[in-house]
Amino acid sequence: MAASSPLTDLDGTSTPASFHTAADSPVAADITNITSPDHEHDQKPKYCKCKEIPHVLKQSCQIHLEEQMYLPAIELLGSLLSDAGERQQTDKPVRVPPPAQIALLGTLTIHPAYTSRAPEQTNLDIAAESREYLRTLLNKVGPINADFRSAFSFRQGQSGGRWARRNSREFNSPGESDGGGSIGSFSEADHIESKWSGNDHSIWRRSSDFWSVLGWAFRCSTTHAHRWVHWKAWLDFMIECLEKDWDERLAQDQANFQAEINNSGSDSESQAQCQYPLLKQSLFVQFVDDLRRDRKRVLHEVIRALLAFADDENSADNTYYKEVFNKETVLHTDKSNKRKHSQMTAVDLENDQFGDYLEDWDDPVTDDDDDDDNINAFHTPRLPSGRTGRRTKGRPKSTPFSKPGKAFDVSPAATPNPLRVTDGLADSIPLRLRLFRLISGCAYYLPHDILCKTHELYDLFTLRLKSLPLPSFELFLSLDHVDLALPRFIYVSLLRYVAQSFTPRNAPQPEDVDPEAEADHAISQAMLRECFLPFPAKTVTVEDNAKFSLVLESMAWCLFQSGSVDYLDELKWAVEKGIEEREKKIKKGGGRGGGGAAMTAAEKMGRQVLERSAASLRTFVDAVEATSFAEDRVMGSGDEMDEDSILVGSP
Repeated sequence: MAASSPLTDLDGTSTPASFHTAADSPVAADITNITSPDHEHDQKPKYCKCKEIPHVLKQSCQIHLEEQMYLPAIELLGSLLSDAGERQQTDKPVRVPPPAQIALLGTLTIHPAYTSRAPEQTNLDIAAESREYLRTLLNKVGPINADFRSAFSFRQGQSGGRWARRNSREFNSPGESDGGGSIGSFSEADHIESKWSGNDHSIWRRSSDFWSVLGWAFRCSTTHAHRWVHWKAWLDFMIECLEKDWDERLAQDQANFQAEINNSGSDSESQAQCQYPLLKQSLFVQFVDDLRRDRKRVLHEVIRALLAFADDENSADNTYYKEVFNKETVLHTDKSNKRKHSQMTAVDLENDQFGDYLEDWDDPVTDDDDDDDNINAFHTPRLPSGRTGRRTKGRPKSTPFSKPGKAFDVSPAATPNPLRVTDGLADSIPLRLRLFRLISGCAYYLPHDILCKTHELYDLFTLRLKSLPLPSFELFLSLDHVDLALPRFIYVSLLRYVAQSFTPRNAPQPEDVDPEAEADHAISQAMLRECFLPFPAKTVTVEDNAKFSLVLESMAWCLFQSGSVDYLDELKWAVEKGIEEREKKIKKGGGRGGGGAAMTAAEKMGRQVLERSAASLRTFVDAVEATSFAEDRVMGSGDEMDEDSILVGSP
């Protein structure tokens, strides 16, 4: 029988029994790392216990941070983590700073003054050291113990008081409603008197929610490469926080639920239902709740941010997702000549000559970001509208990796081409898919009023995915992302949804061909051979037929990787029949896509992709035949493999 997928029982909440039964559970791999109730003493804890740093050290760190002595503060905090391994052996808690200090370090890792517009190397070191400390804290203490849920809270303090949004909440002891392990609540004494904690410069106050930051970061991946270098690192860390927070809470909820079942002595586990109280308090759900707080359409906002600028030409996204920091894409000009001149100026106090003591040193944030009169001191890399302009005479020619404080021009040479995949767009695909895994888990495990029903998510995501240009569409469905960015069971479910959206009405229904695999929303050889391979797309456009062929190609090779496909003449016939039908389909469109002179660039690319995908499908058949022949020689005589048995479900 087919392995289950997270789309079992689309319209209802799945039973908790499916979460505990076998390796086909969507989180089976995660649970193995968590201590189970039955083997509580057989495994070491995944994370160290924690405790807030002593008052004296906390005040010392706070003073360092307020005086912008960031490197000594980070060094002090890092020294408290250096012996975390020994403390884990002795069961001593690791000292952790309050959320306010963690939030400030989170801002320093991405602010332009410490990344793309750093006036000196020290600023770059501060961002790097902050990021390294936060990642070490995440790996050793964990997101729940470090209370990242409180530290990474957007729109903090916007209602008047400092940290007012979360200030009144009292956090509970481990295992209670907040998710357990938090080290305390925000207090007035923890607030850091620094411009980096205020509304002007803190990333947690500059944006209303995580999704607006996500959309802007993806915009940088296609239009502002010098900013994407830093946003990519920031997103990678934030998504890792979301993943570890989600997985830890999910495992705790499942372990607690199983313990309740065992303690009750009831055999009717399938009749009970896990409520996932800790999962509802996760950092990801907090980010989703931010959208509901602003009365936005939650699912549409999430999917829009997830696929923002994947088509490289969405003008609506250009106006919707704006820069997080003031003049973020502006680059600082070189003041070296001005400073050298100031240094040569003599100091004569009697004649009011003060040298460079009263010189405007142009703070990269305070002066330039907040003073519109200084806008001429910067240049902003932008995409030219329509044609390529000549480089301004006298503008220094350099690269995005110029030294700090130097001006450089990274303006693209032409308007973005949706048929060209940029390095930034390719780098963003794994991050997008990792987030889709969390979105899918939220729809599957939690009540539908938190986000949506599972089938609603896949319907909307499929609709948006199909509208992407062919190169972006191909990147999302690449097998390279399986098990690295996206678990196989989610990848299979996505392929099924996309394939069925292209399939014509006269194709057999999967539930009629293989009811068992359809019940688990899996892929079987019989289903692929009879329901998908022999058919063209439902439309005559070459792009849709090319996309459909790419989906079939991914399904076929995913099936092959499972090791449960056997060679049949019917399989080869289905592949050849489908290739022929798709060629006939696009010819019905006349000159457009049928080889005529009126083909556009997109249609020409579609023809190339269609031919390449057809060759890949034929290679798939040859590989299956060769593998089956080799297995027959090794096995000799024996029972034949049931070619309609299960193929793909979960890892």
